[in-house]
Amino acid sequence: MSFRILSIDGGGIRGIVAARMLEAIAQQLDRPLHDYFDLITGTSTGALIAAGLMVGKSPTELISLYQHRGRLIFPYHSWLSPQRLPLLLKYGLSAPKFSDRGLIETVRSVGLDMPLAEVGNDSAAAAKLMIVSYDTVGRSPVIFKSWRHEEWYATVPLWQACVCSAVAPTYFPAQKLQISTPQQVLKFSMIDGGVGANNPVACAVAEAVRLLRSTATGTLPPQPSMDRIVNEISVLSVGTGALSQPLPWREIKGWGLLQWAPHIVDVIMEAPADIHRYIAEQIVTQAGMEQPQSYLRLQPELDQKFGAIDNAQPAYLQQLLHETDQYLATQTANIQAFLTA
Repeated sequence: MSFRILSIDGGGIRGIVAARMLEAIAQQLDRPLHDYFDLITGTSTGALIAAGLMVGKSPTELISLYQHRGRLIFPYHSWLSPQRLPLLLKYGLSAPKFSDRGLIETVRSVGLDMPLAEVGNDSAAAAKLMIVSYDTVGRSPVIFKSWRHEEWYATVPLWQACVCSAVAPTYFPAQKLQISTPQQVLKFSMIDGGVGANNPVACAVAEAVRLLRSTATGTLPPQPSMDRIVNEISVLSVGTGALSQPLPWREIKGWGLLQWAPHIVDVIMEAPADIHRYIAEQIVTQAGMEQPQSYLRLQPELDQKFGAIDNAQPAYLQQLLHETDQYLATQTANIQAFLTA
């Protein structure tokens, strides 16, 4: 396999789960992840991790980021916190839960000030970076690609692309993105890419197929078949934990706005994530049959007590790390098989 994909889900503070699993992967590889993978993609908190890896941050450093700056992004847990008063005065009763100030400060602290088009240019071995967001003006996904230097977003700072990918509805205000071109001024209203692809793996597989089809390589003949292309692809898809508690029909059949409110973001983001996972698995493991270890999904099941994506309390983060370590202990053989395939 000549084209390796790393895909990282969204999930707010539970990005620490993905970072811990990537720490285990990096330790086995004994090399920077951006030198091993050809394409790294992420949504929301996964975009921050992906971008951090691309600028040379280790997974261990990213774990520390969640531990030491998580409270800056999510400074309180209750919607009734007095700290939320400025947002209520600015936006009214329907205000988002948090300001974007802490999020922006944290993302910029990682060292992501370069334009998107400059990401990876300092190393021939560096991966391509892809970040998923959504524009509410055009009502369409926006997929930032570091190698598409001719696109309107090439000059967008990397930190801003990450923030555009991470502002989850109800949690953070939408981001205004304005780009001036010689022909016109482009205006966007960006929200979390998780509304369409919280798990961006299918987007990454589609992009890998396009790249392999359009780029001559030493392993592919001219005009290769789809099977031949897919057999060149391997995918490591890293989640941020899936909630195991069901929502039974008897319980939810009469729910209205108030009852659904605490759950709707999770449901909206989990459902597309599972659809994208299904599509990618079917393409990589069924269309290309020569490499049975070409797809690995790492996704621990979490109890409902870990449902919060905005709880940055140290004890909560430590519990998440503990749950992740227990899950990783069950995945040793799978990880080893994937890395040696």
